[in-house]
Amino acid sequence: MGQPTGKPIERYPHQAVLPFGWHATHNYGQQYRVKDKVNGKPSQDSWESVAADFGVDVEQLIFFNFLTTQPDEVNWYLHHHTGCNKVSPSGNNWMFSNSANPGIIYIPPQDDTDIDFEAEEACPWVPSSVTTFMKRLVAVSGVIPGHRGERIQKLAGVIREVGYPACKDLWYYNDMNVVEYCDFKMKYPQLREMTLGKPDVPFDGDSGLYRQSGPPESRSGKWRIHAVNDLFDQFSCGHWTAKDLEDFLWNVDELMYRGWHAMSAVSDRPAGGGGASGYDQLVYDFIHHVSLLSEDDNNLYSAFRP
Repeated sequence: MGQPTGKPIERYPHQAVLPFGWHATHNYGQQYRVKDKVNGKPSQDSWESVAADFGVDVEQLIFFNFLTTQPDEVNWYLHHHTGCNKVSPSGNNWMFSNSANPGIIYIPPQDDTDIDFEAEEACPWVPSSVTTFMKRLVAVSGVIPGHRGERIQKLAGVIREVGYPACKDLWYYNDMNVVEYCDFKMKYPQLREMTLGKPDVPFDGDSGLYRQSGPPESRSGKWRIHAVNDLFDQFSCGHWTAKDLEDFLWNVDELMYRGWHAMSAVSDRPAGGGGASGYDQLVYDFIHHVSLLSEDDNNLYSAFRP
């Protein structure tokens, strides 16, 4: 039989378009060269055979490579990223072959094998499902390097574990408020004024401070920043890329770290002689409160736990 003449069904990914070479750039996953021949003899790779060879789930393998399991979007990636040029017998899909250029797919590391690939449930906030978005969140956070990357992966893990829609209520304290509250010059009347005369934790409402940039709650001086709600709002519809999601996660970590660092500076300052003893007790109470928040695995601050 000759080569099928049908045209594979492709669709440009409508969300979370992966940059070309994303896995290679981040050194994420093991490279595998797809083939249909070995030493001139037929040896046809497929998603199923590669998954079986490496002991991973087929759905997991496909999603790890392209952040989607939609057949028409997978075909687009196979054509434009993997370089597949061999058509399946049905004529509807691209197949693996030696002639694919570059012909590389990626095998997920063992740590990714716990991703749940149950059937996707309908989600009212996006055309695709919450399940798909959570998998994208885990995949994108998993390639961010260094200590910050470790924190961001923990943040993503908290969001996933808390689950939708409860995760939209997750929050952290406004870094602008925290830095001001932990300033050595702040005394009892000013601290009370920042919390509207209600020093009991957790703080909420307005602080009376304003800024020109950042999330809307941050600009208006709110004590609590609901970053995960902003995350779902920002990526709920329309076209976005994996880099957009990565940048969002970097920004959340950056803002949370500013506040955490300000509190750490107070805790690390030596007592006496104009040192830590000069801070009002309300500041210590607040820092202790946030430390307790970090002990809760379902709280965003757990990512900063020592």
